[in-house]
Amino acid sequence: MVHLWIKASLRVLSSMLIVVLVTAIAYGCHAKSFVAGFLYLFPVMLIAFRWGFFEASIASIAAVACLDYFFTAPLFHFYMSDPQDWVALVSFEAVVLVFSRLADRLKQHAIEAEKRREQIERLYLLTRDILLLDRRDRIGTRLVNLIAGIFHLNGVSLWDASEARLDKVGCECIPEDEIRAAYFHRQHHDDAASRKYKRALFVGVRPMGAIGLSSSSVSSTPIDARTADAIASLAALALERSYSFKAESSAEAAHQSEQFRSTVLDSLAHAFKTPLSTIQAASSGLLEMNPLRTSQKELVTLINGEAVRLGHLATEMLQTARLDENHLSVQRSSVCLDSFLRTLLEQSAQSAVGDRLRLLNETPTGYLWADSRLLQMALLELINNAEKYADPSSQITVNVTVSDTELTFRVHNHGSYLAPEERPKIFRRFYRSPGYQYRAPGTGIGLSFVKRIADLHEGHVWVDSDTDSGTSFFFTLPLASQGNENG
Repeated sequence: MVHLWIKASLRVLSSMLIVVLVTAIAYGCHAKSFVAGFLYLFPVMLIAFRWGFFEASIASIAAVACLDYFFTAPLFHFYMSDPQDWVALVSFEAVVLVFSRLADRLKQHAIEAEKRREQIERLYLLTRDILLLDRRDRIGTRLVNLIAGIFHLNGVSLWDASEARLDKVGCECIPEDEIRAAYFHRQHHDDAASRKYKRALFVGVRPMGAIGLSSSSVSSTPIDARTADAIASLAALALERSYSFKAESSAEAAHQSEQFRSTVLDSLAHAFKTPLSTIQAASSGLLEMNPLRTSQKELVTLINGEAVRLGHLATEMLQTARLDENHLSVQRSSVCLDSFLRTLLEQSAQSAVGDRLRLLNETPTGYLWADSRLLQMALLELINNAEKYADPSSQITVNVTVSDTELTFRVHNHGSYLAPEERPKIFRRFYRSPGYQYRAPGTGIGLSFVKRIADLHEGHVWVDSDTDSGTSFFFTLPLASQGNENG
């Protein structure tokens, strides 16, 4: 403050000395008052452009006093005998003050324009450096250092809401609780006196975090509220860009993992098929040979049964691997429900479920626009799954309902219960409920296979379970349109 007062005093003193110098030159040249007035006008304008309106006003008052004392009659007196001289001096002072004010405003506009240009250049540098950031690194630390360095700030604090993390740099950082309050209350706050700005960060209407900026009071171009808004917008975009890259990387890694897993499944299934077929053929041949002792026959029967089960597992892996491929071709056609359900019940009767399967309602009429082969595989998987986890000797029921737009299969069994938190998980590949993974053999592939088929047919699959009534799996498909039905 003292430094600024001394600087202003030196400018006023310099302005007075300039007026004295002009007075000496004009008086030495015996200039008339009219000429002397023009001689005073030019330095006063220069003072206004260079230093400001206050210094120019002091200089103009001193110039009027010198005009009165040295160039208007009576000379060397602060008195004018001719009223026209009064009018001339007042007019001169008014003109000088008006021009000084205009000059000062032009100067202020020029200064503001220069500051704005510098801020725009710095915002450009910040944008460029954000784009050049390594997206694999943690964005917060790099970002606060960039902002503080480019705008010469005393402190920058960045609250990343997704990671609940505060990154900061500088000696005058806004406290963490204030930054978090700006995020939670979605508020902007400006403290012009201390040059501190707090901004909530948004991308669209979605909040991302908050940022606090502490500008240096001695900086040649301290930031203002508009610059703080621009910095906040760029910080929000940088965070969003980082989130997008992480999501993209995770999605790509998951995609590559799925591709690798599908390839391994396909390779293993094909590798197992040939030796399993050989084992099954050899065990079947041994069973046909006579005589075999009872113990030998039991062992061969066990080998044959396990070979058949491994063959089914290999077939499941092959089907899953093929369903994971994007180029899977779904051969849709118009499927008659009556004949489809008869075939499904006939195939189920030949499996382990046997006579335990029962259709609760009459066979509905109508058509589906679907791949009958995949649909049959999905429903057989639901029936086999129900049989696997049902109480012994309990019935497996199938109920088919038709609405105006869709058809729903309901496969129900008694004896198994799935907690609400388990129900969405069982359709994931390789997931098995902890309460049932030792109750029956399995790989956790079958239900994910069913869900994939439902998705391919634009249908839905879900499960409902109750401790008293049992568990029901629902498989819903859209009905064929009239055009598809006729086609």
